Amino acid sequence: MAQNQVRPMPKAFAQYPIPLELLAALHRASESDVDALVARVPETGRARLAAYCTDKDHLHRLGLRIAGTCDEEALVRVVGPDAGASLYAQSRPQHALPL
Repeated sequence: MAQNQVRPMPKAFAQYPIPLELLAALHRASESDVDALVARVPETGRARLAAYCTDKDHLHRLGLRIAGTCDEEALVRVVGPDAGASLYAQSRPQHALPL
């Protein structure tokens, strides 16, 4: 995980569980399939998913890609002010990493 990233609050993960089936599908998906899968998830769910993925080394890039589909308010609401703002900033084009 990036050293300067602020970690989401642990309660965000407990409060908003991520379906394992969705995680598995996203992990296996091509770039265009990720976009299609994520488009069907409401923004709060995308913010939770982005926070969860960025907290995992092997899913970090995927999490940033998903966070890029969220507005800052949603990320802050789901994972807290510092982690949400950090995640938002990292997911913008100048910081985003390709899959």
